[in-house]
Amino acid sequence: MDKAAFESSFDEVVSGPLLGRGFVRRGKSHFAEIQGVQIGWVRGGGRFASPGSVAHCVCFRHAFLRDKESRVPVQPPGFPEHYPWVFDLELLPASTHKHWRFDPARLMNLRYGQYTFEDLDAATVRDDLNIRLAAFLRYADWAVTLSDSDAVAQLRPFAKDYWIARHWLEDYAARAGGTA
Repeated sequence: MDKAAFESSFDEVVSGPLLGRGFVRRGKSHFAEIQGVQIGWVRGGGRFASPGSVAHCVCFRHAFLRDKESRVPVQPPGFPEHYPWVFDLELLPASTHKHWRFDPARLMNLRYGQYTFEDLDAATVRDDLNIRLAAFLRYADWAVTLSDSDAVAQLRPFAKDYWIARHWLEDYAARAGGTA
């Protein structure tokens, strides 16, 4: 499959359903805010991309969290480094919520999954994209249910060594009216 055919399949299988669920498309990525949670399917370009493949990751954040520049974004940020929860989209279909943990290493070295489509037929690519879309929707459903207290429990072990964990813990504490 060539790039144009892949993009057409991506638009049909992924973009259409996500846009129908309230996501907006920015470039080749998709973002939404659902029940106070900002979530994204981010497609990487530049150094993340290679011919005949696509690089992508998923990410989410509670909308009240500050980004890395200490601003509270009014819309979902376009870059995954502003999200506490970032996950390789290629690992998503075989994973569960137990794997979707805050990991500061993912922010230091963003993990984009690589999906190679160039040697695949159209039916296989559509099937693969449907699998990834279903996994992304499971991830989005989980993200909306992650409570502030569960988020704090995931962040707290990293507060000593990572300023960004402390940064977000402060936001959760401010929301709760106390200390996280």
